[in-house]
Amino acid sequence: MQPVTATYEITAEDPAARALLVAVEQSHELPTELAPSNAVRDSLAHVRSVVERPGRPALVTVDYPADLAGGELSQLLVLLLGNVSLQDGVRLVDLDLPAALVAAMPGPRLGVAGVRALVGEPTRPLLATALKPVGATGGQLADLASAVAAGGLHVIKEDQGLANQPWAPFRERVPRVAEAVRRANPSSAYLPVVDGGPEQLRFARDSGAHGVVVLPGVAGFAALARAADLFEGGMVLAHPSFLGGFTASATHGIAPDVLFGTLLRLAGADATIFPSWGGRFSLTREQCLAIADAARRPLRGLPPILPAPGGGMSVARAPELLGAYGPDTIFLIGADLHRDGDPRRAAEHLVAATSRRG
Repeated sequence: MQPVTATYEITAEDPAARALLVAVEQSHELPTELAPSNAVRDSLAHVRSVVERPGRPALVTVDYPADLAGGELSQLLVLLLGNVSLQDGVRLVDLDLPAALVAAMPGPRLGVAGVRALVGEPTRPLLATALKPVGATGGQLADLASAVAAGGLHVIKEDQGLANQPWAPFRERVPRVAEAVRRANPSSAYLPVVDGGPEQLRFARDSGAHGVVVLPGVAGFAALARAADLFEGGMVLAHPSFLGGFTASATHGIAPDVLFGTLLRLAGADATIFPSWGGRFSLTREQCLAIADAARRPLRGLPPILPAPGGGMSVARAPELLGAYGPDTIFLIGADLHRDGDPRRAAEHLVAATSRRG
């Protein structure tokens, strides 16, 4: 079988020596001279290439026997960056998987086509907002959801900070907001935040939600697939909270496109939220467009998913963002819909701004 090929940026005085240590650490994790011969033959990773780049980290490609992943998402993650995630100077920047291993991954159940079918929008860009702030009552959140749904937004998701706080308990809030959205616009999808456990997933499904928001950095990557299993036909939206530690360093962790685009797609997200450039976070335009490309480009038959840029976006920037990302995108506008005190009218302005380019 084709190997799992991982490309790393390695920052070290001797990148070739460091690459060999990474290959051993991430495969059979025993000095080669101490390993039985069959382990060396069957499980040892091999450094394919080391390209030194003056003034930049070396680019290192490592081939792992595909059987090391065991056909499991969790073990694939361990294989790619398990122990070396505890070391500085190693950053995963690219990934090539054999078709058989991709087929064994959970993958998205809806993807671009399924989400579009869910909200009844075949071609135009998809528009979303987050219900906020934490501290609002269930009734206030339901009113906001009703307003933006009536204004034409396709996806109304809960803010990641909503949980089971006393002013808007989960079991009181979810059916109330779901009903408000259904009455305002039957085509809009409401996605509450869940902890990834089966009880909340089933309750959200039975309460009329159209899918869920999952925080894989907190609940684990497997929570995305679990949500898709228990919420059959529902949309699974991945939120990046707690994942920033993987992407913030230029010399450690995982490149944003690999994490938010490729790995969350493999794990089962139908759409992936990430902070777009020009907002209150630090990703560049190049990095953001690379995430969008990784979410949608061909991947061994896996359905494409929707990039969902957010993090301080505005209605005024919608045409610019649409021109950059293209229509197979969920544009997530939060606080800007509240600025003039009329979220419905702001939502209508967002629809109009994107319709001119959609």
